[in-house]
Amino acid sequence: MSIKYNEKNYPYIDLGRGYIIYLEDDDYTDQRWVLKAEQELGETPENKANSLEQLRELLRGEKKLTVPLEDEKFLLKFLRPLAYDVPKAFECIRQTFAMKRNYGKDYYEGRIKPSHIRHIYDSGMVNFLPLRDDDGCGICVTQLGRKWNTSKVSMYDVVALFRINIEASLMDPLVQVNGIRIIFDFDGLSMSHVAQASPKHAMVSLQWIQKCCPLQLKSIHIVNNSMLFNVLFTIFKPFISKELRDKMHFHNRDYSSLTKCISAKCLPPAYGGTLDAPECEGQLLGDFMQLYDKHYETMDAFGYDETSSN
Repeated sequence: MSIKYNEKNYPYIDLGRGYIIYLEDDDYTDQRWVLKAEQELGETPENKANSLEQLRELLRGEKKLTVPLEDEKFLLKFLRPLAYDVPKAFECIRQTFAMKRNYGKDYYEGRIKPSHIRHIYDSGMVNFLPLRDDDGCGICVTQLGRKWNTSKVSMYDVVALFRINIEASLMDPLVQVNGIRIIFDFDGLSMSHVAQASPKHAMVSLQWIQKCCPLQLKSIHIVNNSMLFNVLFTIFKPFISKELRDKMHFHNRDYSSLTKCISAKCLPPAYGGTLDAPECEGQLLGDFMQLYDKHYETMDAFGYDETSSN
């Protein structure tokens, strides 16, 4: 199990047995995804070019906002998941950087890069599964119970983790087209975890997911949710929109219901699946994610003039 580089010089984790984990890739050429992007997102060469230019024009008009206008990859990670709805992509970008301005001191400054939360990856709290679901969705597992050491990992770190992982997922054009499914495992949840949460943490994290995140969040799966989870969920529930709530599935320990939502071949046996891939070592995932620090630092340089107002 090690980090390697492909012919495009993009890093990936070789898990062994033919399984890999990667984040970054060039645009897809497989006709299945080209056709899906055209039919479901309206992606054609002409529409892509027109939408990019329209979005650039709107952003040029946002005088106090600095973003990389000529970086096509940056613009496409908003346009493509939002089906080339230019006004919606523009508003998503505006909301993204408005949140940075409004909550920067507590939730942004120095936090939004993998090296800041390296200890989370090292602990094994996060696992990117190597296989995509049948519809092409990526799958990420986050353990928010037994592997979450609250003496080392704060709720600020967990909020940063969500942002970093979603930004990482958006580096892959296939995820931009197909979206992602997230599994939250609350096995071992305790009062020390619940005590970390607050309405402000809940509001900030959910505001970002619901207003700033262009990613197609296809479904959220809660497993091993005990009665104590209900206490935690009560803090977050007032900030969850109906649209997001409709994507949430509560399985507890009924993994047969999980495999009705996610193909068993993509899930490890611990979740009722048949995936035989070795589990990625936490420290190796930390090494891998930290390779992208420069990407996050570059993105952090953009935003609104601090003297501007909403």
